[in-house]
Amino acid sequence: MFSHQIAANAYLIYNEKFLLLKRKNPPLIWSPPGGHLFKNEDPVSGLQREVFEETGLQIEVIQPITTWFGIFNSQNLLSIDYLSYANDTEIILSKEHSQYSWFSLNQLYNNRLTLFSHNTGFKFTDFLYAWIVNLCIQGKFEQLKKIYEDKKFKKYLLNQKQFPPE
Repeated sequence: MFSHQIAANAYLIYNEKFLLLKRKNPPLIWSPPGGHLFKNEDPVSGLQREVFEETGLQIEVIQPITTWFGIFNSQNLLSIDYLSYANDTEIILSKEHSQYSWFSLNQLYNNRLTLFSHNTGFKFTDFLYAWIVNLCIQGKFEQLKKIYEDKKFKKYLLNQKQFPPE
């Protein structure tokens, strides 16, 4: 008997935007693509499989960004969330989802109360952290500086106990 299920999700970036999918089944939320892993499945391979099943996209998985542990569908769930890159935006949406959209960091921030209001573990700060890691990897230090100087992000970061993750 296993103590919990394992899932992987992709903070998936293409052209400076994150992909979110609208779930058809409860919870009816916008979430990054991803899902449960099969027994003995490697998290990176499982994430690539899940993203392809949900979107038709091939992705490059970069690195873990955050983890979440909680109750989902009455079971313990550990989710590993990865910074990932897409090489296309042409989505073939699975039957599990009703819509998709690509969101810039500013769009995520402006819609954070709607997009992240459900207690699912997905938070704006996780996307912000993924964006900051992305900027570091890309060597875009001027953009990184602007994030830290932007009053709305700076204030938000300073008020979030979970940022930066330890």
